Amino acid sequence: MSSNPVPIQSPSPSQSFHYPGCLNLSIVQHKCLGSSNVFQTLFSFFTSVESSPHVVALQAIPLWRNSPPVFHNYSCFVPPAIDGYKPRLAVYVYDKLLSVISILPLFYETGDLMAVNFHSPEGLFDTSHNLFCLYNAYSIPSRQNRSLSPFDLFPQHDFPTLVLGDLNIHHPTSDPARFFSNNDQFIGFPYFNRASPESFSHNKPGVYTRFPFTANYCLAVFDLSFANSPLLPFFSSWNPSLLPTGSAHIALLIVLSAPLLKTPPRGLNWKYTAWDDISPLFTELELAAPPALPTPHTLDLGFDDSLTKITHLITSNTASKPPSSYSKPWWTPQLTQLHRIHHYTTRLMRKDQVFPAQAHLARGTYFKVIQFAKRVHWSKFLADAD
Repeated sequence: MSSNPVPIQSPSPSQSFHYPGCLNLSIVQHKCLGSSNVFQTLFSFFTSVESSPHVVALQAIPLWRNSPPVFHNYSCFVPPAIDGYKPRLAVYVYDKLLSVISILPLFYETGDLMAVNFHSPEGLFDTSHNLFCLYNAYSIPSRQNRSLSPFDLFPQHDFPTLVLGDLNIHHPTSDPARFFSNNDQFIGFPYFNRASPESFSHNKPGVYTRFPFTANYCLAVFDLSFANSPLLPFFSSWNPSLLPTGSAHIALLIVLSAPLLKTPPRGLNWKYTAWDDISPLFTELELAAPPALPTPHTLDLGFDDSLTKITHLITSNTASKPPSSYSKPWWTPQLTQLHRIHHYTTRLMRKDQVFPAQAHLARGTYFKVIQFAKRVHWSKFLADAD
């Protein structure tokens, strides 16, 4: 594939509606392995939860006569089958989201890369950003390269951009515990080297996303997601604990929301928990009885409800810690992950277990994101002061 893929003609965007800023966006990422059963299991889970994800980005989709399956309440955007290339991925958008923002899909030369632009004239995530771009990729592996080059996957944008998919590459930043062969380094390192200078950052490292069915393959981190600098303030959470679908790859949930630009809540001082006052309240606490015909989902709901009641009872009778002089209002969960990666790769470098370039890359990414978080917080502080 060429280093600069050319988009082909796409459908017209959906009609724009006035809306006071899309405050959050939930995105599910999953590889279906071409199985209709995996697809149905994934989407049937959405019908059993209170809020369905806004966007579902799939790789290795099942096809029937070159068309992917449909599901009610979702609109499907899929690359066309041209020049002998069958579509390998698709993006499903919740119909209610289409009523408040515009969607413009972009398709490329082959069916292994697509982009979807989300536009709102009123701004996204309660900011002045009107455009958010999502790239969905399925990089086909071969012995010495991948079907998508680093330049295909990491374009230069000055608006929020998220790149996700099954990239079939390995790197210490995403899989610190893996032993990397020369071929792994030759193939995977150029992608992360390209991502770092462009201010991209891997969202959640060190968590396996593929659990193979046989012992011939090892655990791996193939399902990756990258966010550029304009998107980092909106990154809220990355959740790999969705229900299994029958695929060797786990389904991942990414949540983007309005940035939390305020001082973090105070921690609890457990030394001053009023246990004498709490103990009598436990006997009066009413917990839901277990269901007569339990299922994994109903058991999870019952357990979460009981845990929430008990936790609230304890925390409401525990004093808060005073603010620390070391508290950082600009700190984010992503910085915590990058901090761990930086020190982990530094220790491995001292033991000659990784190349110095890998440790320098982790260090540079960590401090670059720190500077960006400080700039965002300072700009917000000055805007509020006015």
